Amino acid sequence: VRLLGIDNLPGSLHLETMELPKSVCFLFGQEGPGLSEQARESVDGTFSIAQFGSTRSINASAAAAIAMHSWVVQHADLSSEQAWRG
Repeated sequence: VRLLGIDNLPGSLHLETMELPKSVCFLFGQEGPGLSEQARESVDGTFSIAQFGSTRSINASAAAAIAMHSWVVQHADLSSEQAWRG
């Protein structure tokens, strides 16, 4: 399982344009300071979420929802009725 950090650090690749691995664990930093130095050294790469305007970061739970939805779009089996609860 690859460990991917989600943070808008300099040099982070773009989450929206990458092919996510099927087996992945996302690591999110604390709101404000982001990923710790130890976390940055532990992840297989860092990826940022596109933001427009003058924003430093987005809420960690919102970032988690975006990252997990990106995985769903690429890998989930959406043919089952169980995927569409509502």
